[in-house]
Amino acid sequence: MKAVATVLSNNILLRAKREHIKVTPMKLQKLLYYVCTRYVKETGKSPISEQFEVWKYGPVVPSVYSEFKPFKSSPIDRFAKNATGEAKIVDEDANPVLTDCINYVWSRLKNFGGIDLARRTHLKGSGWYAAYQRDAEIITLEDMKNDTTI
Repeated sequence: MKAVATVLSNNILLRAKREHIKVTPMKLQKLLYYVCTRYVKETGKSPISEQFEVWKYGPVVPSVYSEFKPFKSSPIDRFAKNATGEAKIVDEDANPVLTDCINYVWSRLKNFGGIDLARRTHLKGSGWYAAYQRDAEIITLEDMKNDTTI
């Protein structure tokens, strides 16, 4: 079963909280993109139920954007909550491949800022770049599978 993007975002934010690393909404979007891209490369499937859209500053999941939009360019200081007000995370024990993907991306990219990560997603070879070149609104699984920037 695929995760809700905001719930998977909480797994990333939990690591940030534990390690006292600041994560802005832009940085979160790019980390989430790279986690999902890594997962697509490993499994051929997306770990989330939503698709990444091609926005000016890189890949964006609209629900994650809406959830954390109030933070603008400031660090996020809370978890996403569902309709009943609960903050949930994806059960990583149930999906070790996803855990490996999160850890892989987190260990390599946690110290980059949102703007640096946005630049990375704009490089030739990225899934965002491929979709942008086609003037597409959505980054496909194929785009993600062929992303060479992670």
